[in-house]
Amino acid sequence: MLVKNHILPKNLLTLLSVEDTVKTALDKMEEGDFLSLPVVEGDKFVGYIMKAEIYEKFYHEGDCNREEFEKQSIEKFVETGIKALDPNDGIDEASIAIEKLNIPFLPAIDADGNFLGILTHASIFKAFSDLFNLGKGRQLIVYIFNIPGQLSRLLNVFRKEGINVPSMVVMDAKVMGILKVQCRVEVASNKEFEELISKVEKEGFKTGEL
Repeated sequence: MLVKNHILPKNLLTLLSVEDTVKTALDKMEEGDFLSLPVVEGDKFVGYIMKAEIYEKFYHEGDCNREEFEKQSIEKFVETGIKALDPNDGIDEASIAIEKLNIPFLPAIDADGNFLGILTHASIFKAFSDLFNLGKGRQLIVYIFNIPGQLSRLLNVFRKEGINVPSMVVMDAKVMGILKVQCRVEVASNKEFEELISKVEKEGFKTGEL
């Protein structure tokens, strides 16, 4: 999964310019119910600004008149130096980066440094939801030995029963020599699902919960 397939493109975003005032920023955030917004200069990404940071600085200044405060440029409130993503980066690497940095989004920048859009937490969640086909079929967890041929045996059970498997993810079960296989299986009823579990277990596999 590539970043370029999951970003919110620039033309769909509400953007701020470094020349905008604090009032303009707050108005746009209120209008769109945003907690943060990207800040650009032409086609270039500068950083982002957060509503909470603006209010925090206002209250810390204490004796500042709100009207005067809102007339100033947002430039000094902008968080800069944000890690930029290449559109061809993997979304798995991007998800690790956005979590470590604890920021609302990461910008995607092309080879010429032009701002393409942003990758948000919601975009990442949707990408993985699509990968796992969440909401499609029933979830079945199967534990297998980490030896050649085990996964093929499990797939053979599904094939014999005519079961469609929209997605399958193999994970470390955190137990030596055991893998956890998370499957989404398409079954017509609870009875068919229980019968499938029975067939899987008769093949010597353990089933369980995630």
